[in-house]
Parts: sequence; C-alpha cells; structure tokens
Amino acid sequence: MRRSYWDTYSPFQLGFDETFNRLERLAEAGQNYPPYNVFHGGDGRTVLEIALAGFSREDIEVTTEQNILTVKAAAEEKDERSYTHKGIATRSFDRSWQLGDSIEVENVEYKDGLLVVNLTKVLPENQQKKFWFGTGAAREKLEAQVS
Repeated sequence: MRRSYWDTYSPFQLGFDETFNRLERLAEAGQNYPPYNVFHGGDGRTVLEIALAGFSREDIEVTTEQNILTVKAAAEEKDERSYTHKGIATRSFDRSWQLGDSIEVENVEYKDGLLVVNLTKVLPENQQKKFWFGTGAAREKLEAQVS
C-alpha cells in the first residue's frame, strides 16, 4: 500500500480528504513523461497535446473522474529488433491532470502519434451573465456594442 505524505495528518483532516488528494497529485506532477503541451485556444478552450509516438489507439486509455483527467498507456514489447540506439521511448505510463470545477473534456483525438484533448470551460447557469432589468433600447445598444 502506498503511503501518502499527508497520511500523518489523517486524524486532523476531517472533510479534507479531497483537498489532500489534490495536493498529493500536484506533488506527483513533476514527472516529465510523456512530453506534452498546453495552450489556450479561443472561446475559453484549452488544448492538451500529448506526444505518444510508438503507441497505437488500442494501447491508450483516456478517462475523467472527479475532475481528474487521466491518460494511461500500456506498451507491449512486440519488437524483437536489436537496437544500436533506441531514442523513442514507449514505456507504460499513467499521467493525471487536475481539472478545474468548470472544465469539461470536449473531445479527444489521436492522430499521427499525438493525442489531443480539447477542454472547455462551462459556466454553471448561476454564474452566467443575465439581464434582469433593461429590456428596452438600452439593452439592445449594449448587445450591439458587445457583438
């Protein structure tokens, strides 16, 4: 059983299990395999690109649970060649990213050794802008200026 750094505080962490779990995952985030890029697209979207050269679609698993995006790949040693130099790593991995409460996975694509995960920010209805007063010409002017 893996012991967490935060286990020493367990008698005092009533109701904070999820917070300590998130901190533990952040502490593990220092790993650098597989290599990945994160960039912001338009309309509140974020794109995660993960380089997975040498893996097939069948080797890769992408899941989300409790605001955690997990990408796993299991490499099978099928290659019986004798390498002089093997620079393309195809080792198994299990990598997780903590998602914000309003972030959802829009879609996942795998093409040419690159796994692309498109994330979007979805605001709950109670956080979206609403007009409660001003349904006349002033509102139409405001909407025209915003557009």
